[in-house]
Order: sequence, then C-alpha cells, then structure tokens
Amino acid sequence: MIAELIVSAVASVSLSTPKVVYNVSSDDKKVTNIEAYSVSEGKYLKRLYKINFIYNAEGEVTNKNTYQWDERNSGYILKDTEKFSK
Repeated sequence: MIAELIVSAVASVSLSTPKVVYNVSSDDKKVTNIEAYSVSEGKYLKRLYKINFIYNAEGEVTNKNTYQWDERNSGYILKDTEKFSK
C-alpha cells in the first residue's frame, strides 16, 4: 500500500506559511520518493527537486537518485546517483 504524506518544513518556528513543502511516497513503510516544492504567496507551488530510493530484496536502500526540476524543459533532470552496498 502506498501512503502519501504531506510534510511541511518551516524556516522558522512561527506559524507563518512554510517556504518549502514535501510530498513523501512510501511503500510498506519504506520511503520511495520525496518531492520538494517551494511555496510562493502562500498558495503557489513550484517544483524544486525529487529523490527516488530503490531497495533490494532484504529491504535495504541500494540506490538514491536525485533529480532537479528544469523549468525550460518542464521535467526532472538527473543530478546525482548514489549506490549503497554492504
């Protein structure tokens, strides 16, 4: 089952509108995707980046791919790949 969570990161401890919000996807209690958006005027979202996690059969993270949003091409561009091993 995939659970969608909206998590807000606030730059200060005040009750002001957050500067960045996150959409976190998970599958069987494992985070599979994180997408970050900037917030402008308290209501408009602009894509910033996303991170995908890949797991092996034992449930361990094997790859982490980071993508940055490209306004010009209206799509994500791979910026970094990390591979994890035992």
